[in-house]
Amino acid sequence: MIFTFGDGFATGHIWPEWPQILQALLPDQQICNIAGIGAGPEFLISGLVDQLQSMQGQTAIVQWPAPNRFDKLLQDSTWDTLIERDAKYHFNKVQDSHKRNWWLSSGSDNLKEYHSHWVQTQQHTRRLDIYKALVQNTLDNIDCKFLFTSTQDLDNFSQQSRFHNVRQNHVQPSPIVHFYWLQEKVCSKLDMSIDPERVQWLEKEIINANWIAYDPERETYWNSIINAK
Repeated sequence: MIFTFGDGFATGHIWPEWPQILQALLPDQQICNIAGIGAGPEFLISGLVDQLQSMQGQTAIVQWPAPNRFDKLLQDSTWDTLIERDAKYHFNKVQDSHKRNWWLSSGSDNLKEYHSHWVQTQQHTRRLDIYKALVQNTLDNIDCKFLFTSTQDLDNFSQQSRFHNVRQNHVQPSPIVHFYWLQEKVCSKLDMSIDPERVQWLEKEIINANWIAYDPERETYWNSIINAK
């Protein structure tokens, strides 16, 4: 079983992204994807802790998001008005596997004072370093093979000149960039055994597909591709 963690670069909300492509490359593996649009480290670590018992001896890929994101666990309606008035993230309430409700606020304009005054850059960065150390120690203790990467790593990878004509002008790079990033930066480091024929087939299908961002039929379209094999 492979556990994947990430933010909007992992959810497939624009088009298939790396966890969905990984599942297509490994159809006999179960992929448990814990991700959210605008998710920060706390939401991902909460999800990881929920899954610890199942992660014993398995594999985890953690795509760390920006450290300054604020994930609000909603225990009552106190924050409803502030969330409803948020121009960018008013829609972004999610429920985790234990039915806890979160607001993934990312870079909400309503929280600028929090990020600039109450918790500044150095503290945000220090928090992420601590999270990483604790997660690494925890996964080592349960014999879970893991790879740490980041949203920034994938974004930097996508800026290469070879992707100039395929990346598209959206925050998340197009599926073929996710595909190559998986091949070159993830699967190779984890020594994943993937059928070369399946790799070639999926690469061709992704290249030939007409990817439209936020296509309401994207999931159906993606399933039609992978079910045709």
